[in-house]
Amino acid sequence: MKRRLPELFSALAPIIVFWKLIVGGQVLYWGLPSLQFIPWRVLVTDSLRAGTIPLWTNLLGMGAPLLANHQSAVFYPPNLLSLIVNPESAISVLAVLHLSFAGVGMVRLARRVGLGDFGAAVVGVTFGLSQYLTARLWFISINNAMAWLPWIVLATDSLTSNSKLPTSNFQRPTSNVQSLTPNPQSLILSALIALQLLAGHAQSSFYTLLIAAAWLGWRSLKPKQDFYRSLDDLNQAGISNLRSLISNLIKFSVAIFFALCLTAIQLIPTYELLRETPRASAADYDFVMTYSLWGWRLLTALAPDLFGHPADGNYWGYAAYWEDAIYLGLMPLLFALYAVVTARRNKKIHLGDIVFLFALLIISVELALGGNTPIFPFFYRYIPGFNLFQAPARMLVGYTFAASLLAGIGADQWSESNRKRYWSRLGIAGSLAMMILGIMGAATLTDVRPHTIATSLIGVAAFAVVTFILTLHQPAAPKRWVAFTVLFITIDLGLAAVRLNPTIDSSFYSLQPSESFSGRTYQYDQDEYRVKFKEYVTFKNFYSLTPQQIRDTFLPNLTILNKIESANNFDPLLTERYLNYVKAMEQNPRLLDLADVKTIIKPMRLISLRTDSKPARLRLIPQAQLVSSPQESLTAISSPTFDPDSTLILEPLPNTQYGIPITNYQLPITIHQDSYALFSISYYPGWRVLVDGQPSQLFIADHLFRAVHVPKGEHTITFEYAPLSFTIGIIISVLAIIVWVILWTVNQKKV
Repeated sequence: MKRRLPELFSALAPIIVFWKLIVGGQVLYWGLPSLQFIPWRVLVTDSLRAGTIPLWTNLLGMGAPLLANHQSAVFYPPNLLSLIVNPESAISVLAVLHLSFAGVGMVRLARRVGLGDFGAAVVGVTFGLSQYLTARLWFISINNAMAWLPWIVLATDSLTSNSKLPTSNFQRPTSNVQSLTPNPQSLILSALIALQLLAGHAQSSFYTLLIAAAWLGWRSLKPKQDFYRSLDDLNQAGISNLRSLISNLIKFSVAIFFALCLTAIQLIPTYELLRETPRASAADYDFVMTYSLWGWRLLTALAPDLFGHPADGNYWGYAAYWEDAIYLGLMPLLFALYAVVTARRNKKIHLGDIVFLFALLIISVELALGGNTPIFPFFYRYIPGFNLFQAPARMLVGYTFAASLLAGIGADQWSESNRKRYWSRLGIAGSLAMMILGIMGAATLTDVRPHTIATSLIGVAAFAVVTFILTLHQPAAPKRWVAFTVLFITIDLGLAAVRLNPTIDSSFYSLQPSESFSGRTYQYDQDEYRVKFKEYVTFKNFYSLTPQQIRDTFLPNLTILNKIESANNFDPLLTERYLNYVKAMEQNPRLLDLADVKTIIKPMRLISLRTDSKPARLRLIPQAQLVSSPQESLTAISSPTFDPDSTLILEPLPNTQYGIPITNYQLPITIHQDSYALFSISYYPGWRVLVDGQPSQLFIADHLFRAVHVPKGEHTITFEYAPLSFTIGIIISVLAIIVWVILWTVNQKKV
């Protein structure tokens, strides 16, 4: 039981810090939970409860794929909790539990490295409550995905011959053929990678695999002894380690491939969506470099609120507080520094392990600086994967991971000495002096910037005093000192974390807007940006709007909560056709009619009903003009003379293969002359049409929508969504699961 205490404490620490989300009836709401994750979860949950697969929604973007949106995380097993409790409570509880899961994973990894109880507890609490995770608690997909990082690295380590696990289960294969056959460790690793992929944040998975690959490389090449009797022995050891590296990389690659197969049901539809977006080959350079780590924020490794805090409404640093969040606590930082300084004297942890972690820390910070140095731009241009994702600052996960482990190593190595007492006394004196300066500055300075700096120094100095008192009185009663130290780290990080995640009563998601209307809505791009980033999700202040004011903004995707259709769509992946149409629509009100927009949402919670317009979901148009490319159709509808009631621009579909029909809806129609029936719902690969039960030719109409030719008379038009991507994904995933179970069973019998 004693040995489980670090795991228990690491699991309980986030639950205690965020107790309101567990037992207090509070839920996450600010920013992405209310605008993306909870609305998506509502759509998914409603579909599952109705017994349908959540492939598509007509409530967003004039019709849009839902499952293909990776961050909707339809197949992530923990999300099934939303079938038992309401989605907002499920998401909030799971966010906290993932912090606990991450902390326990780091404890297990610390044990694997060779740390004792104290070091393992420091590692678990530091990582689980690190600002990298807690500042993104409301960014559900990142939070959920990154919780798997330590477990994936732990499983990766089990592939190496340097593993602390029993060697009987981890013998080095004698050939690459054997390496290609997954053993229990490869199977576990593949399952963990698959779960992280299903959590819904590809960028986090990419960074995790980079860290795991680097870990695997070092642990495979790590010398197995400090001294060799001869140069021949050294050469033989080098050759042996190189063979081990190649073998382990093969096993690692097989595990990744297996994970991709297990998650094909999610990844193949997502890849299909990606191909329809402007990010198909690479994201725009300026987009990728957004949220590069601001160099001055490195100072917040010591003083997290040096540039203010959104909870106080006085944050004045660059961009978003949470993207550059780097704080790990003062005591863990001191322990990490001590681990590096005393690396040569550490008899428990290999010098190379400490050097590796320190190198990972430095490289991660360098890459996080993004466009502020030439290194990340070089990676963007020449290294695959780095040109797909926004926010280089998220590379700070490597810093957080490495610094947490270094903190545990330093904590385990820590011992009392007169030299430490001397520096502790100096630290106390310096901290008290800094506190006095901060108090004087806060009392005399009125400008917001120097005032926030002075106020921040007071808090940092107070925690620094406690830090140095702990190092001064160490450890007369070792068990008590260890307990106080771990508790202090928890309090330090907990206070830094809790204010970064505004909570609200769950009734927020049941509020009704002050205005009521029917039909599809639209919010102009400039208005949406103003309301979203200047009034609600302002980076400077968490509490700029009241709950009712937030609901009255009708921001996408809040409208889902009231089952209001919106032509807007707040989604990281939007098709190129949709983006082009919306841009043209903002210049031509007739395209608003074509999109069946009946209501315009204005800033300041104003509603404009389009009573003098002619919106319609269905149009019957006798004549059509055939074009051969998306650009031609976009040019045609962008013309000031384009009339959607008399002109129809058609693009023929290429030869398309379909999968299993999943979603369908029928529309009875009476036509007095042969016409094209135009439906103002977005076209997307996988949709097909039947007229009176017979397959008919589907056209892309007016650049974005769907049309079918219908003869005179009474007919039933049926639209079926039968995406081949989903069918292929199901087949691959089911086969992969069967193979995984068979291999696991066979391996267990061998053991």
